Amino acid sequence: MRIKLIVQGVTDIVSNNVASLLILTDEEEKRQLTIVVDAVMRHEISIRRGKYVGNLEQRSSAINAMKRCLPETLSAAIKYLTNMELCVVIVSIVDGQYCAVLEDMRTGTAFPIRVSDGILLSYADPHIPLYIEKSLWEVQSTKYMGVDAKGISLPLNTLSKSMLQKAMQKCIDDENYEAAQQIKEELSRRKA
Repeated sequence: MRIKLIVQGVTDIVSNNVASLLILTDEEEKRQLTIVVDAVMRHEISIRRGKYVGNLEQRSSAINAMKRCLPETLSAAIKYLTNMELCVVIVSIVDGQYCAVLEDMRTGTAFPIRVSDGILLSYADPHIPLYIEKSLWEVQSTKYMGVDAKGISLPLNTLSKSMLQKAMQKCIDDENYEAAQQIKEELSRRKA
């Protein structure tokens, strides 16, 4: 069974210009999944959500350029050349990275795809829904508090090793030894 996901927005990680959090929710907006994305992917998702930077001329230019971007072109080519019914499915998490597939719903044939690229493809074609396996959703999702909520909850297994190490050092500096121990255990699991 799968849960259909809706993109709610992208928010910055405090004091980090390199990574942002993409917020996905279920259709009822009760629970959320957060995915770490880089600055380029944040920009790509933001322009597709209508968050253009610049004056009217620059915005118009961005809209026209987006029509020639890979997700939009690929979507048009797939529609023209095949009768595939596609969806993007987040299927697992490995070493802090979500894994996804682009699946033909008619045949079950699946092709690996980066989660953020799958989300962009879903934006390019609203007929390509975004899902997550229910068992993964139940483990990874947290209560949805809104895109601008302070202190967005993130499962430890979604953070990179360097982010975990920085978080552990901050916990130690703040004398939050219980949280530091949990992070240390996550790092140890990844080494095993």
